[in-house]
Order: sequence, then C-alpha cells, then structure tokens
Amino acid sequence: MSIVNLSKLLLVIIFSSAVSIFLYRYFFSVDQNIEKTEKKERTVLYWYDPMYPNTKFEQPGKSPFMDMDLVPKYEEEHSSSTHSQGITINPAQTQNLGLKTVDVKWGRLNYDLTFPAEIAFNDHQFAVVQARENGFVENVYPLTIGERIQKGVPIADLTIPAWVEAQSEFLALKQMGAAQTDLNSVLERLRLNGMPEEAVTRFIKTGKVQTRFVIKAPISGVVTVLNLRQGMNVTKEGVIAQIQGTNPLWINASVSQSIADLLNKDVQFTVSIPAYPTHKFVVNNWLILPSADVASRTINIRAEIKDDTYLLKPGMTAYLNLTAEGNESMLIPSQAIVDSGKEQHVIAVGENGEFIPKKIRMINEFQQMAAISEGLQVGERIVTQGIFLIDSEANIAGALERMNALPSKEVSANHSSHEAQG
Repeated sequence: MSIVNLSKLLLVIIFSSAVSIFLYRYFFSVDQNIEKTEKKERTVLYWYDPMYPNTKFEQPGKSPFMDMDLVPKYEEEHSSSTHSQGITINPAQTQNLGLKTVDVKWGRLNYDLTFPAEIAFNDHQFAVVQARENGFVENVYPLTIGERIQKGVPIADLTIPAWVEAQSEFLALKQMGAAQTDLNSVLERLRLNGMPEEAVTRFIKTGKVQTRFVIKAPISGVVTVLNLRQGMNVTKEGVIAQIQGTNPLWINASVSQSIADLLNKDVQFTVSIPAYPTHKFVVNNWLILPSADVASRTINIRAEIKDDTYLLKPGMTAYLNLTAEGNESMLIPSQAIVDSGKEQHVIAVGENGEFIPKKIRMINEFQQMAAISEGLQVGERIVTQGIFLIDSEANIAGALERMNALPSKEVSANHSSHEAQG
C-alpha cells in the first residue's frame, strides 16, 4: 500500500470518528434536556399506597401495608384537582387498572322474587259447634280430629231436656187455643236456645215432640276439635267441635319491607309446592297485613288458592313467587356504587376525561342492577371497574369533600331536568 493511500485511509477514519463523537454528544445532550424538562414538568409531591391513601411517604419504594409499590402523586395532578370537582389520573395507571365505564340508562327493574311460605287454614271459614243447652250424648258418629267433613254431615245425636220441655209447652198452648203470638214466642225460644232449624221445621209439621236431635257440621272443612264421647254430658257453654275451612287455603309469607313499593295491584303472584312440582296453583286474592315484624323488619302477605282436589295440607311448605316491574328510573350497575354507610356515590367521567365523584340516591337493587332517583343524567358515563383507586385519589385530592359541600338542590338538579324533558 502506498503512502498516499494510507494517508487517505487515516483521514477517513479520523473524520468518521469526529462525526460519531459529534452526533453522540448532540443526541446525548438532547436526551438530558428532555429528561430535565420532564423532571421539571412532573414534580412528585409524595408517594402513597392506594389502599391507605391518607398515609404519605417522602421516598418511593414498597408499601409497608401491602405488597405493592408506592404510587407517586404529581404536583400538576394535585393542583388541577384542587381547582375542579374531579381528579385526573396518570393514563398509564388507568390502563394498568383496566378501568371500565358504562352509560347511565333509563328503564325499569324487572323483579322475579321467591319467598318461603306456609300453607294454613282459612280462618274466615271457622265454625264452633255447641249445644247451647245442657244435655247428654246419645250417639257419636265415626269422626276424629284431623278428618275432613262436609257440610251437613251428622256429628252426634243429643238429648236436650230444655228443648223437649219447650216443645211440650208449645203443644199445650196450641191445645188451649193460645194466640199465635204466644206460639211464635215459644218457637223463637227454641231457635235461640240452639235447636236446629231442621228440627224446628219438622216439629211444626208433625206436631210430635222430638227427644233426640242430630247435630250436623255447619261448614265443610277439617275437624280440629272434637269433645264428644257417647254417654257424656254436655253443657251449654261447652264446645262440641270446631271445624276449619280449607277451600280456599291461605298462603302466609313474610317479605322484606324494602319491596313494599312493588306490592301494587299489578303484581302477579304464583305458588309452587315442593311436594307437587308439576302442579300449578293460582293465587285468587292476596293482601298485605297491616302489621310488620319489628324483629325481622318484614311485612306479612296472605294469599288465597283454591284446592278442589284436596292435595294441599295446612302446615306444608310452599313458595310464593312474585313477578313485578319497578317504576321508571335511571339504571346503573350495582358495582359502580361506593357505599360509605352514610352516603352513596359513584365516579362519573367528565367531558375532559377527569373523574368526578357524584352523590346519588338509590331506590332499589336487583340482580346486580340499581335504580337511582337523583345524582346523574341519562347517557352520563360512570366507572364500574377500578373504582377503588379512583375513590382513593378523590379522597386525597379532596374531591369527595367538595362533593359533600354541594347543596342538595344541585345534586338533585339532574334528575329534575330529566323529568321535565320526559
């Protein structure tokens, strides 16, 4: 290689090295300037644990409370949040948290509720059988407690001396040619003393004194009391038998007082019986009893169902199914609500992407959906996932305090304006 070529090669190497050094120093200084600018623009005020937002740390590191890194709080975030109702969060953090939002909707909650219930006798169909005069039992017909009996079926044959004497008095007056008013008074006394109307009619027709009287069931139902033995004495105060009706039967259930607003004339009830899963039982009538259980905070419902086949037995377990539709209102997912015990609020998304805590009033909740009456507008976006971090940030930035400082009229203005539009 000649000296000329060697000189050229050295010059090329020296020139390339100079250019490389110049470019390295240029871009290195630009990166340093960018880093300095970023450091100047994003000044960290303190670090904190999102799980314990009120505790502040001067240096980054691991949280002493949870196994997680401390999160920086930047000056511009703090200053911007103090001048608005909402807060801003680092987009990288919101992306890592997987925040999800939904729109507030307008509609109705559809309820499908089931309550444990019990089949009971119909207390509106309740009969007490008495002799209403002293006497004794001549005969008892085959019957025991718990058996079903039909109206008009004989229960016992009784001898009542007072009824025999009154009949004899009537015949004596009639033979003496007494006035009809005197005769009618004797017959009325027989009726008032409990002599069956059928026996009174037969006595008037035949004119013969009856000494044995058949006591019959006044209603159809189940015998619940039977104080009869052949040959025993009965008193006018004593109860011979009690009968309770079974058609229709009663279905008694206790429901939470929180659904009292749903119990209107449009509510549909059905009854399911575990013993007869393939049968359908129709509720004819139902009512809300006027008293509530103080201990359980429940209200009592009584429904009536017909049982012409006598499948159902008082005391059996049943389920009262309620199908109802709530009033029109704003609907949001239940998981979007933060309940502090004293109040409820959600995290709404502002026009500029800031997160704004808003106080709401919840009407009811069913199947992970909540109906609210005020605090939001239809179409407004709210956070449903990652609420905890945002709520912690709002607590640190004082956004919750500013929300609580809002007058009640301002909180409910959104709902009022929506109703005016509707």
